[in-house]
Amino acid sequence: MDVYLGAEASAGLEAEALDCRARACRGLLLGHRRGPRFFVERAFPLRGAALPSEARWQELDRIFGDRIIGFYGSGDAARGAARVLRPFAYGKLYLQISAPGARPRRPVVAPHLIEYNRAFYLSAIPLARRRT
Repeated sequence: MDVYLGAEASAGLEAEALDCRARACRGLLLGHRRGPRFFVERAFPLRGAALPSEARWQELDRIFGDRIIGFYGSGDAARGAARVLRPFAYGKLYLQISAPGARPRRPVVAPHLIEYNRAFYLSAIPLARRRT
């Protein structure tokens, strides 16, 4: 299983990562899943301190036509994802993003799958490489 970031999603996450230096950022990942690959097409930022409750997530999922495939957040993955490790997030993607380092000036993206085995946890998965 891996994750492919489309151009629009990659640009959106890169812009969010720049803003994450000043505040925590989080949001939804929109796209689809084909076989063992998540295709992230767009990142939708959420304002406020918390990721959505189950009721709000269901309403957002309806608005986006069942295209929410996961979540993203800045900072420590375990701490950031703790708010979303709930039944409605099972099998979804969680991307941890951090501000760009020295060179190259790209944000660090660490993908995880939200899984369950007597408790919810994050399982690291690879980021698919783009063909250039």
